[in-house]
Amino acid sequence: MFFNIFFRYKKKENLFNNMGIEIFENKVNVICGHNGAGKTTLLKVISGILPSGISNTKGWYVPPTGGLIQHFSLKDHLKILEIKEKDKNLIQEAIDLFDANSFEKKQIGSLSTGQIMMAALIVAIASGNELLLLDEPFGSLDPVNAEKLSGLLKKICTFGKTVLITSHDLYLSSETADVISFIKKGSISWSSIQEDVNKNLTVEELKERYIKYA
Repeated sequence: MFFNIFFRYKKKENLFNNMGIEIFENKVNVICGHNGAGKTTLLKVISGILPSGISNTKGWYVPPTGGLIQHFSLKDHLKILEIKEKDKNLIQEAIDLFDANSFEKKQIGSLSTGQIMMAALIVAIASGNELLLLDEPFGSLDPVNAEKLSGLLKKICTFGKTVLITSHDLYLSSETADVISFIKKGSISWSSIQEDVNKNLTVEELKERYIKYA
């Protein structure tokens, strides 16, 4: 799916002025960039939270805080959703992977930041949306659960879903992404799709490109 994006905050210059971005379906797409480059805004525009000229993608946006109802539990959130039969096994796999049975009945507000993000990711899968937009999902997770999430995101795509995440972690980005892009001054400044498709970039190679293009 390809978008041309126009967006600006009120009384400010255009943040995105006909920015072209391609999101590769059934892939893990990662957007990297410095603070203030517009990564969060981009996800909100694509999800439809912020108004723009693009059509509604029906993407499910997960903010760094998780975005869940604080006095509800994970189990409460899952009860509200009409879960598709084809997603049930994937949801259970995510619950087992993050040991979510240990906290699924607790109020979201009582959980650690890492548990909240795990719960939010499980709810995102359960939403049934084909496009998941995850804003810095690795940021609140410990290294073990971050690695688990990396594997889960790859698995999600085999179920016909598309993932777009933002991240500052070049190591996890290189381990997780099918396509990595850098954003700078309101445009995509570099994308791994420009490279040899048979070449897997090392973290050091990715750092070199980040220094040059981000």
